[in-house]
Amino acid sequence: MASKWPQFITHDLGDSDEDDMEMQRRWEEYDRQMKAIIAAGGVHQDADGWWVDDTTGELIGPDPEIERPMTEEELARLRPAKDVLPPSFFEAVEKARRARGRPHQDKTKDRITIRMDHDLVEHYKSTGKGWQSRMNADLRKVSGL
Repeated sequence: MASKWPQFITHDLGDSDEDDMEMQRRWEEYDRQMKAIIAAGGVHQDADGWWVDDTTGELIGPDPEIERPMTEEELARLRPAKDVLPPSFFEAVEKARRARGRPHQDKTKDRITIRMDHDLVEHYKSTGKGWQSRMNADLRKVSGL
């Protein structure tokens, strides 16, 4: 189903000069169509820079300036984040990255390979998610641990 609003689709483009030219062409077409819609009225811009149909509340699309491809001059002025952001930013990112996942435990479980009867394994699997933990608990009970 085709959208009734302009679209700026670039996921099929690569990094070649031809693709850059095609991206620029697509953006110019998007910009032209969006400016015509804005000039016709009946739309407003929300806080995120998206244009919204006043009648239906339907999102039309982002402001063309948000979608505009960067020029060669703008790309040349870009600097690495480490040259622009304070070291505290990277320290916070690294701290958050290390905090991800399961917390470190002093006593961990041992990974082993064991052969068990098929019907026994199927019985535990049929109890749903966490069946290995239930099997571990039952073994601990029987062992008196």
